[in-house]
Amino acid sequence: MFKSIVLYFFMDHSAYITIEKKALRAIMIARRRSITESSRIVMSRSIAEHVIGLPEVLKAGSIHLYLSLSVLAEVSTDPIIDKLTVHDKTLSVPVIRNENLVSVAFKKGDSLRKAQFGQLEPEVLSFLDETHLDVVLLPLLAFDEKGYRLGYGKGFYDRFLHRLSQKGVNPCRIGLSFFQQRVDELPTDPWDEPLDAVVHEHGVIRYT
Repeated sequence: MFKSIVLYFFMDHSAYITIEKKALRAIMIARRRSITESSRIVMSRSIAEHVIGLPEVLKAGSIHLYLSLSVLAEVSTDPIIDKLTVHDKTLSVPVIRNENLVSVAFKKGDSLRKAQFGQLEPEVLSFLDETHLDVVLLPLLAFDEKGYRLGYGKGFYDRFLHRLSQKGVNPCRIGLSFFQQRVDELPTDPWDEPLDAVVHEHGVIRYT
């Protein structure tokens, strides 16, 4: 206890938040992995139904979303991709180039490869004009009542969203999550970008 108090007073606020976030990530990863694969599949399908019913998604022309990894127990985007393909949406997915997240065109059935952090990306990269993005569907480890998300800690999406806003591009920001990843309040840094909504298996939480 005494060591914790001393440590707190000798760290600046941002360093303390970093430690808090790291600890919380471990907790939330374990919580998400405790969900059985069959349950994740059912809940992901429910999340897809909620996503496709959102007015912002229905009227969107261009949608950015991640390619989920079952090894990370993420909300699967496969059923979302199926539904968006039927609705003839222009889809893009993230790739990391020069420490920045950028959008490349994606269609269901495209050949994929593993990238530097184990994430999937198209084998053939066709960079998209991001000024046309209407919706961004984001992964997360946790979300809170104020609309902040806890990501994997590399800040790619925060920098991505900030770069878009600097260009005057403000797509609807929607986090995809299982409900049990919800917390009352997350530790935040000044550069953390808030969400407009979170979709979970039971419905939608809006922040704007």
